[in-house]
Amino acid sequence: FFSRFAGALGLERVHSQKAAMRLLLLLSSALAVAAFAPSSLSPMSGTRQALGGVQGLRRNDLSHGTGKARLLPPPVLRHGRRERRAARMTLSDREAVLQAGRERAKSVPPTDADELKGTVHFQESSQTFRLYGDTTMYAFRIDEIGLLEHLYWGPALPPTDDLRYITFSNQQLCFDPGPSQQFEDDWAEYMELINDAVDDQDAPVQFEDFDSAMEAYEKVNDEKNDAGAEGGLLDDETVDAVVERLMEQKEEEMRLSAPTGPVDDEPQEQQVSERYCKAAAFAEGFVPMEADAEEDEGTVLENQSLEELKEKVEEDFDWNKVIPRVGRNTKLLEWADLGTGDYRPPSFSIMYEDGSNICPLTYKGHKISDGKLPMTAAKGKLPEMRGKPGECSSLVVEMEDKLTGLEVDLVYTVFRDVDAIARRVIIRSLPEKKWGAGANNASVGWHAFLTLVLLAASCARQRVIVGLLYNLAFTRLLACVNTFVNLHCLVVFQFSAPDACHFCRNPKNRADQTRSSLTLRRSEQGSLRIDRLMSATVDFHTMSKPQLVTLSGSWANERHMRMQALQQGKFVSESLRGTSSHQHNPFFALTNTDEEHVETSGDVWAFSFVYSGNFMMEAEVTETGRTRINAGLNPNTFRWDLPAGDSFETPECAMVYSGTGLEGMTHTFHKLYRKYLIPDRWFGTVPPVLLNTWEAMYFDVTHAKVVEMARVAETVGVELIVLDDGWFGQRDDATSSLGDWFEDERKFPYGLKGLASAINEMGLQFGLWVEPEMVNVNSKLYKAHPEWCLNQQGRNFRCEGRNQLVLDFSRTDVQNYVITKLRDLLTNANVQYIKWDMNRHLTEVYGNEIAPSKQGEVYHRYMVGVYQVLKFLNEEFPNTRIETCSGGGGRFDAGMLHYSPQIWASDNTDVFSRMAIQHGTSLVYPLASIGSHITEVPNHQTQRLSTLKTRFLVALFGTFGLELDVRRMSGPELSELSLYVDKFKELSPIVLNGNFFRLWSPVKSISRFAYAWMCTAPKDSTSGIAAVVAVFLTKTEPGRYLPLLQLRGLDPNAMYLVEEIFPNTSKRNVSTGQIELSGGSPQWQMGRQVVEMSGAALMNAGIPVRLSYDGDSCAFVIHKI
Repeated sequence: FFSRFAGALGLERVHSQKAAMRLLLLLSSALAVAAFAPSSLSPMSGTRQALGGVQGLRRNDLSHGTGKARLLPPPVLRHGRRERRAARMTLSDREAVLQAGRERAKSVPPTDADELKGTVHFQESSQTFRLYGDTTMYAFRIDEIGLLEHLYWGPALPPTDDLRYITFSNQQLCFDPGPSQQFEDDWAEYMELINDAVDDQDAPVQFEDFDSAMEAYEKVNDEKNDAGAEGGLLDDETVDAVVERLMEQKEEEMRLSAPTGPVDDEPQEQQVSERYCKAAAFAEGFVPMEADAEEDEGTVLENQSLEELKEKVEEDFDWNKVIPRVGRNTKLLEWADLGTGDYRPPSFSIMYEDGSNICPLTYKGHKISDGKLPMTAAKGKLPEMRGKPGECSSLVVEMEDKLTGLEVDLVYTVFRDVDAIARRVIIRSLPEKKWGAGANNASVGWHAFLTLVLLAASCARQRVIVGLLYNLAFTRLLACVNTFVNLHCLVVFQFSAPDACHFCRNPKNRADQTRSSLTLRRSEQGSLRIDRLMSATVDFHTMSKPQLVTLSGSWANERHMRMQALQQGKFVSESLRGTSSHQHNPFFALTNTDEEHVETSGDVWAFSFVYSGNFMMEAEVTETGRTRINAGLNPNTFRWDLPAGDSFETPECAMVYSGTGLEGMTHTFHKLYRKYLIPDRWFGTVPPVLLNTWEAMYFDVTHAKVVEMARVAETVGVELIVLDDGWFGQRDDATSSLGDWFEDERKFPYGLKGLASAINEMGLQFGLWVEPEMVNVNSKLYKAHPEWCLNQQGRNFRCEGRNQLVLDFSRTDVQNYVITKLRDLLTNANVQYIKWDMNRHLTEVYGNEIAPSKQGEVYHRYMVGVYQVLKFLNEEFPNTRIETCSGGGGRFDAGMLHYSPQIWASDNTDVFSRMAIQHGTSLVYPLASIGSHITEVPNHQTQRLSTLKTRFLVALFGTFGLELDVRRMSGPELSELSLYVDKFKELSPIVLNGNFFRLWSPVKSISRFAYAWMCTAPKDSTSGIAAVVAVFLTKTEPGRYLPLLQLRGLDPNAMYLVEEIFPNTSKRNVSTGQIELSGGSPQWQMGRQVVEMSGAALMNAGIPVRLSYDGDSCAFVIHKI
């Protein structure tokens, strides 16, 4: 009895009475557990029934089916041979499936282009997803092993085209790993042989291949001989049946794989059929495709008519027979893991509890829905674009790690009226397994117990201690109160066996193999750590001379457009500062066009990350010339522990394709962000003309001074007075009072309420500057709560920036304090505008309220905390306009636009600097979001001089405002300023809501040292103004003429009136050569103030422009007749 029981457990023999007693103890323990199991568990008697129960768990295979939490069978018995064999198709079954696929191929998406816009289609026959924008299409497919293979991103293609032909560009190189292959360890095969035989002696044992089965058979015979017993594990009749079945199977496979037709005299390479082979190790459930094409499909078509060729093409053709089988490193992928053969930068990286970071994901399912899916996993804590049903469609592709059960959702949203796609990722860890509650859980517990017994008993030679992780008696007690537990356990067995080990061939590694298997199973129930998680990955085919467009700079010099050629290697744009930063903007654009022509021609694929913290955007060109772009959270400062049953959602990434260069890309981003990102209550509105006290007064603000300035400002058309820094605590300079958000009664004896009332009585709105994220050491807040700062307690080391420290916004008490203070300010006074500033970056980032293992989450939690306070302001005070700022443009990104319709572009207000800053910013961000003001001269940042007219025109292409002391301006200056304010109010609906064109840029050789900007009216405009144009000269080249200015975006068949506004009166004295700036008559660019021209003439012939000195400018208003 003990010999047969030992054989069933994988032991070769019972060596002694002591070993026999151990086995008796083992059997008694198993029976005791069965006795304590819930009554709903069917009783089992005998070893064969116990092992049959384990095998039954494997047959039922609880790991497949729904997206709910699942109980996965142990790895030893997980995917049995019988199940795989039963899942295979016969030839007739396969032909039926192929015929069904041909029928499905006849059902394709609608061919009407308008019906396709903003929709997602999945063609089942080719396993291809197509996402249709306004004029573009994005396509990828599920390949034969369940990977998502990127196919195409560009102008919309007919839905009848089968894009799988593109995969023939894949050519595997030497040293590139091939496709993943399924394998099984010998010990697993042997275990299944034993289980099958014990479970059903009457049925022949099933094997996939002859060699492995014969090897197992020889092992069984060796055991019988060693045991010296007639009653071995398998009787002779069963063994004979196995061998006979194997021989028949081998002959059938050889017959099916043999070539048909005449046999040549020349030796032919043996063709291997893949009829019964799995496509890959990670693609359970996928139907294997034929690898050998039919003979007539490989023949060459020669001397055939067009009709014959067409008939040949229209015949049913199975692409899967001929698509190259290549590894991950050769494919273009939608999502890439680490460590399974793709050596490019991965999309994600996780660490399981057992130390493994291998996580191959394969397709599990997908969902298509109308409208944009809300970010439910982020629970409203991140900025997100919006979209109603009919405006967009969403696709969720569900991916899964088959072994651990980790799930990843790739979420796509495609919009109807713009060529844009929003992408994000949700990663989910399955809930902990619930043991011992109810019949099913108890049954699983029983099976798990016996499986552990099997594992323990199969180890040999070395003394392996296996702790059985189960206590059914206690579990049953807790089940009465509906509590599930998973306890570490009671019974410890020691086994000793001969040299042969069924876990691995190397006996030295048996214990490690055992521990590894158990740990990997347990990692499903515990937490895992996310080390890297991108929001979007896109692979591109090889292109000629790829160029990368970025926006970079520094404080007071932000977002200059840069272009660099991409070569083999990696380019990274990132921020580690806790904000998106002045230095690098979260934007990337890939193009195949040179800088001279990229504005209006060529393909552009652009990425804008909707996030305000640390980011990384990387582009790598491989040795093949292909390019991968990743966009997401910066992995250098991001780690996230994901407990069992929890999920994490990334910020969104907006992706835009343009076939008309950067210009088309800009139009798409502007429309996308105006309509679907910026709070919709501000859509189409014009911000009030404001006057900010900063450059006029700095910290020297008082009630009387502000009221005096407001009275003058009202006469020139100002609509909003903003009280900047210096109003709170005892704030006389930058060294004190940040965090003390109450009025300085020395300066404002009537409080903010009194000041707001005085300003409101003039018919003006009142706004306020705050810096909620910061604190001065010299403040009441710091004295009360020094622990609220970002810093590790006990480490007496830190650095200050601008005399201030950063509050830890990952703390809810900090968020609540700031919310309380802001609510009091906005409730007690009529504050209709908030300027939210942030004047330093993060250092010593450590959260004293966060567990040590979660310190990698602090940067992200900080940003989420800031978003939460901004969300509160939007919900509680929806009529208060917010303008965010970070030392100027240090946090100018799409994430902030979700909460504030405008962002201060830069602390540098010099017009020469602002031309480049606003020019670069306009690539992605709408003009209505670009904070721009008319300021003093000489400029406070550069000491350069410029005319009031040029300062007006630069500020016109933004939110427009004043930041100068109007009390000191002369009467003529105030009159001129009043004209500009009135003109802004007239033109702003066109400028802020229309399409923006960068007509000239200094990067172009023909227009060097000059900028020319143009805005065309939105389609619903009723003002009669068709366009607004402004030209700026940054550097004079004496004796060189500017080219004719060719306009864009007009109707070539329409007639227009071209009106020059605010003409120059300067002229050159021909006698002396001196430029005289004033006193002359208007110098009309076209000879007179108004000229009538056709759209064709304005766009092809152009307008003459004559500018004379650095900072000179001119402007035109185009009226459609």
